[in-house]
Amino acid sequence: MSLVDYPDSESDDDNSHAIPAQLVKSIATSTVKRKYSESTKDSKGLPPLPAAFHDLYATNARISTSDNPGLHGGRKRAVPHVEGHWPSHVYLEWIPSQAESNALHDLMQHVKDSLEVRNATRTKKLPVPDIIPSLLSELGASLPLHVSLSRTLQIKTEDREAFLETLRSSLRRAAVRAFHFDFYGLKWVPNFDRNRWFLVLRIKKPEHDEVNSLLHACNEAAENSGHPGLYTGGEGDGPMEENSPNTSSKRRKTGQAEQIDRSEFFHISIAWNLTEPDPEWTSLVQSIDTSKYIQSAEGPFDAVKARVGNVVHNIALANKRSGLGQGGVLGLA
Repeated sequence: MSLVDYPDSESDDDNSHAIPAQLVKSIATSTVKRKYSESTKDSKGLPPLPAAFHDLYATNARISTSDNPGLHGGRKRAVPHVEGHWPSHVYLEWIPSQAESNALHDLMQHVKDSLEVRNATRTKKLPVPDIIPSLLSELGASLPLHVSLSRTLQIKTEDREAFLETLRSSLRRAAVRAFHFDFYGLKWVPNFDRNRWFLVLRIKKPEHDEVNSLLHACNEAAENSGHPGLYTGGEGDGPMEENSPNTSSKRRKTGQAEQIDRSEFFHISIAWNLTEPDPEWTSLVQSIDTSKYIQSAEGPFDAVKARVGNVVHNIALANKRSGLGQGGVLGLA
């Protein structure tokens, strides 16, 4: 018997038990404040959960069988649920340490304080977005963050294994090894429908351009399976404000294929809000020096994750010290 009984083919916006929204919000508010307050007093605390634990709860328990934004802080489902289709996503996962999580909370508080201070100097006040951190669940549990390597894909039940095998093969050919990553600033990006904005921490291009190589491999797998790639343009792609057919992204050759440099888009979302920030706020956020709070991640990206419905599949990147004779460059965790 599994730890949690998940319904089939549901998106990550759905949950399964009838919990009153107001009760959830009340519990969440008090719990999150208490958890963060306790964590800042003692950054050591309990040892972190193993990374695989988060895979068991990569999707939420379902609260409603229909799309009800009132149950999700006003968020609306980006992709309608279709029976027999599994919402799927390919990504790199980052699980911040307690010290990193504290630093991100401090950074977000600095953003909020900066907006309020700037607004106080204005004769005509501007609406300040309600910035909601993505670091904790509604009940105060730490959440992993991610860099997207695909759109939300709708994969049919009978195509799941074929897609995963295509993805594994494409990543194996890319031959990307585990790598470390650095941050270099903040910006706001909207989803395609522009009904949610994300405060994101931008990622520097790694020394060997690993993220571009992984994105190219994942886009190749998606397109070979009949799905659109990420940052290739078109409906549902994102972030959209800079992504147009006339983009000036650089191109370079990788074997027989041409790889486009999408480095300007790579980011980790650390918070979100429902209202579009005023241009003055977007400029202010981009001027913030994030290096005072966080510069580099403690751990490397060492696996590509593919969430198909409610199941997370790990495709491990090879350790830099490993040789090609030990099962190839990529393998299943």
